[in-house]
Amino acid sequence: MSDVDRQAAVAATADHIRSVVAVLRELDFGDTPPALAYRAERQETSEHSEQEKPVAAV
Repeated sequence: MSDVDRQAAVAATADHIRSVVAVLRELDFGDTPPALAYRAERQETSEHSEQEKPVAAV
């Protein structure tokens, strides 16, 4: 990749980032609490989760 091509790719990426940031600045988050107020929880994905247990036939 030549320097000219690389500079064009960097410029296009920078323009895209600027446009995304501009949209994000326009968003109104209102009463949304800061990220520290959220807690990530791990979802159960094992083969033995409650949802995947077979139901016994009567």
